[in-house]
Amino acid sequence: MTDLTKMKVAEARDALRAGDVTSVELTEACLGAIDAADALGAFVHKTPEIAMEQAKAADARIKDGEAPSLCGIPMGIKDLFCTRGVPSQAASRILEGFRPEYESTVTGKLFDAGAVMLGKLNMDEFAMGSSNETSCYGNAVNPWRRGNDDTALTPGGSSGGSAAAVAADLCLAATGTDTGGSIRQPAAFTGITGIKPTYGRCSRWGIVAFASSLDQAGPMTKDVRDAAILLQAMCGHDPK
Repeated sequence: MTDLTKMKVAEARDALRAGDVTSVELTEACLGAIDAADALGAFVHKTPEIAMEQAKAADARIKDGEAPSLCGIPMGIKDLFCTRGVPSQAASRILEGFRPEYESTVTGKLFDAGAVMLGKLNMDEFAMGSSNETSCYGNAVNPWRRGNDDTALTPGGSSGGSAAAVAADLCLAATGTDTGGSIRQPAAFTGITGIKPTYGRCSRWGIVAFASSLDQAGPMTKDVRDAAILLQAMCGHDPK
């Protein structure tokens, strides 16, 4: 199969279960695409070792016939989500060197469902912005251009890295967060699908807060069906 990175979540899920492709193959294709797209500034902390380990584990689960909906699907995680042992800076120098000893509820749910983490994604610092120009990592760049004009365009924000990564086929899906439009606006700017779920549908535990009464995690994907699959894995009651 060619253009593995262009696959949608539902398509890849079915191909993985049918044995037409492995998670290792999908993950390697995405990692290669990420390395070739540094100019977009989408991935700010790459985690290839974790990704390959999770991909191999996912392939084993699929082989054993125990494959949840996201088993083996390579994803990007917004830098606002705490991920155990992996830099989680919220795109701020204030949190430089912070490697949480715990996992956010949303990412924990995704990993339990077999998702593969390719790395952490660019964003506006502390999610405060709508153009991804306030990041300590530098700007995220929209993969789209105006006609023959090479001017770099904003992917929107604050989930600009997530939007750019999905639109550029660097990952099959990504997590975002939305306080006042930070999933919906970048999804619109890059031509992908993003949902801000009803408040409380997804746990905020382990997500760096902007406005606690408004923040909400949500999926950023290539189409509506994929968004539904991802949201189903992300949402649910959190005893914490």
